[in-house]
Amino acid sequence: MVFVGDEQFWGLVWPDVEGLGIDAISVVGDAVWIDLHARQPTVTCPACGVTASRVHSTYMRRLADRPLGGRRVLLRLRIRRFFCDNGPCSRRTMAEQVPGLTMRYRRRTTSLARMVQAIGLAVGGRAGARLAGYLPVQTSRDVILGELRRLPDPPSSQVTVLGIDEFAFRKGATYGTVLIDVETRRPIDLLPDRTADTVASWLADHPEIRVICRDRCSTFSQAAARAAPDAIQVADRWHLLHSLARAVERTAHQHRVCLRKDAETGDLNQLQAPSDPASLAALIGPPEPSDPPDGQLLARVRQWHTDIHQLRERGWTISAIANRLGRDRKTVRHYLTTDLDQILASARERRPNGHINRFKPYLQQRFLGGATNAAALFREIRERGYRGSRVVVTKYIATLRAGTAAPEPPRPIPSPRRITTWIMRHPDSLTDRQRDQLDRILDACPDLATARDLAHEFSAIARERRGHDLTHWMTRALDQGPSPVQGFASFLQNDWDAVVNGLTLPCSSGAVEGQVTRIKLIKRRSYGRASFSLLRTLVLAQPP
Repeated sequence: MVFVGDEQFWGLVWPDVEGLGIDAISVVGDAVWIDLHARQPTVTCPACGVTASRVHSTYMRRLADRPLGGRRVLLRLRIRRFFCDNGPCSRRTMAEQVPGLTMRYRRRTTSLARMVQAIGLAVGGRAGARLAGYLPVQTSRDVILGELRRLPDPPSSQVTVLGIDEFAFRKGATYGTVLIDVETRRPIDLLPDRTADTVASWLADHPEIRVICRDRCSTFSQAAARAAPDAIQVADRWHLLHSLARAVERTAHQHRVCLRKDAETGDLNQLQAPSDPASLAALIGPPEPSDPPDGQLLARVRQWHTDIHQLRERGWTISAIANRLGRDRKTVRHYLTTDLDQILASARERRPNGHINRFKPYLQQRFLGGATNAAALFREIRERGYRGSRVVVTKYIATLRAGTAAPEPPRPIPSPRRITTWIMRHPDSLTDRQRDQLDRILDACPDLATARDLAHEFSAIARERRGHDLTHWMTRALDQGPSPVQGFASFLQNDWDAVVNGLTLPCSSGAVEGQVTRIKLIKRRSYGRASFSLLRTLVLAQPP
């Protein structure tokens, strides 16, 4: 046992604690035991507030403290009980508390309790218990959650600019409401549902709100109009642009026929043979990323063969096997009636043939340029990456010579979502190839070109905060725009003031969307076990 008298060192360990005497320290296993006592001469009665100095008795209190030197710290604190000499007071005795160190009914010091709360807020209960073992702090999931529930709500302040949005308890089933102070970007409250009555009741208790940032949800607009009629409602710009992008995507869906017609290739005789080697090399397509190596192909064939025969031995019909494995019935029958070696050999023979598709445009251009020798053309494409057989090249050149070559498949049509992405992005952010593809698509479909012009104009209005120009855009969209864009413009008219404010004022719901993402993270970390009260604490509480 070591007796310590260095007051300066223990002042560094407990900088916020005064009137504490250290009696002794000892090391037992992985824990440091510290014996200490309080030296304050008087205490204040918690019931009547009268100072008491007459000691009734003493007892030992054991507390856990923050780790020291990589070891757990346990305190044996000698506590005194005092008489309350105030006659009218209902208390007769009271136990002393050491400010900054102890709290009533707690087995942890104030600093350790803050540490446990910070762990719980950072990673949650179960993960926090695992993390605490490495610090080392001996605690459990229930202890961490209990400490979190002790955290008070953040102090209320005057909210001038409010952000409001919904979040899902169960997506598609139950929802709640999160309220954000946009100026400080901090959450101020969580509501258990998203009904207009609940939101209006909360807004009625906060008459200081001047601006409400929200999405296009009608529930929030009705609640704001009912409880805060003088507040300025601001529709979020991101949601407006997102709705416009969906309208453009629906337009691209409706005009797939125009794009298919444009994608059809012309006759081979209409091709013009380029003369420079760089243009010829550009005709060779890139390798297909979904084309597996030979080893993977043969392994896949073996696996299919094994699966089909195993199911057949269990009494499955050919149709049932085809449905189970997602194969055609003819393929299943072929695997059942053909030897595996023959199937593998057939796969090896067919494998190189697919490679020639990449080189067909090159061969066509060279053939039209006068190079009709199949052997010479085979050597040319062999140097450029062709790994198939010469027989395949010879047969294809023969079809070109006879004029019976099968027409090339049409150019792949970009998906409506990809077209929408190209339209909604700034033109300077597109690559040359993307810009060329988009220009060809817009030339083939005038409605998509109109939708592109309207989308760019609306994006410029939102980016430059020119809400006063929305009237002109609205007139043009309703008169010239495709039907999905007209529907978007008509929908804006139902919330006109909020839309104009969203395109004019600098306020937005960006902070609200960030908090919704944070709530998703907290919910998933809690595995859905957190009650609403605990979830509200985890969202609102600030680290101690």
